[in-house]
Order: sequence, then structure tokens, then C-alpha cells
Amino acid sequence: MAERPSATNFGSHPGKNRLHRSWKKKVAEGAILVYLDEVGFSLKGVRRRTWGTRGVTPLVKLPANWEKLSTIGAITSDGRFFQNTRSGAIRSTDVTQFFRHLLRHIQGELVVVLDNAGIHRSKATQAFVETHERLSLVFLPPYAPELNPIELVWAYVKRNALGNFCARSIVELKGRLVSAWQRLRYIELPQRLIDSNLRRDQ
Repeated sequence: MAERPSATNFGSHPGKNRLHRSWKKKVAEGAILVYLDEVGFSLKGVRRRTWGTRGVTPLVKLPANWEKLSTIGAITSDGRFFQNTRSGAIRSTDVTQFFRHLLRHIQGELVVVLDNAGIHRSKATQAFVETHERLSLVFLPPYAPELNPIELVWAYVKRNALGNFCARSIVELKGRLVSAWQRLRYIELPQRLIDSNLRRDQ
């Protein structure tokens, strides 16, 4: 029996078409694609355009500390969204715990599409993948966030939920994010992004 490859790296943008062909083939065979990424949210807020009195620059008072929340999240080829949000940075242990969560909630083979971050390539992460037959990784080319549709989820949240919003505490920020996760599921944003991604690649 041939050894199961646990990870694939397509190296550069010229491999994009081959990457997509590989994904489509696996989906046709019944696999679920899982587009995974991490993002950070701080008390600093996300500045957007706003109205103001002519000649007067609008000012917003911000808290003196830059505490942050980090989210590891994923959207699947069948339109589901998963996330886990915590204080501080995402570490390799958080990645493997998130993999466990995905394996519990998704049946069949999982092909996880992700970037080349160190936490994705750590010994702990690779060891976890090698011991779970249903799980394999596909690494995106460097500097290619446009190939991962979950980046558009993060952009939506920063623009629509956090734009010009300055949380006074981590608790307030987390509450805002909880509402954002509920909202994007309600409007079926993950499914719309997946459908758009598939049409673009045809």
C-alpha cells in the first residue's frame, strides 16, 4: 500500500491551476476542502471613512493598551464556518486542537488548505497530521492570500463589524466578534464565497 502524503506544497503562483485541479479531483472523490487561516483583532480598532464637520478632524479616544484576540477559523467546500477565538497569539497546540474539532464535526476526508505559517509546519502539527488518516494539508504558494477565500471572511468582519468601532475592553471586542460570526452565518457568506471561488476557477 502506498504511503499517504500528509502535505502538499505547490510552491508558486504558476502552480495555481494544478492546485485547483487537485482540489476539484479530491472533492469529486468525496473529500471536504477546508480553507483555514488565523487573524488578529486588537482594541485599536479598524479605521474607515466617516462624516465630520468641515475643517474638523474627527477624533476617537482609544484605550492605552493594545490587547488583542486571535481567531483560527475555516470555511469548508460545503459552506460551513468554524472558528475559535482566544486571547493572545495562536500557537501550534491551538492548531492541532482546531484540527480535532474539525475531525469531530466533519465526516470523510479533510483536505486543509492553508498558508506556510510556522505553526502550520511545526513538528507538533505535522505529527498530528501523520497520525490522522482522514486529514491532509495543502500549502498555498507564498504571499498568495487571494487563493484562500477565508481571507474575505476576515475582510468582511473588519469592514462591517469592526469598522470605526473601538472596543473599550477585550470582553466588548469578543462580544462584537460573536455577533459578527452569527451574522456571517445568517447571510450564508461562507457558501457565497465558496460558490464564487468555484465559478472563478471554471
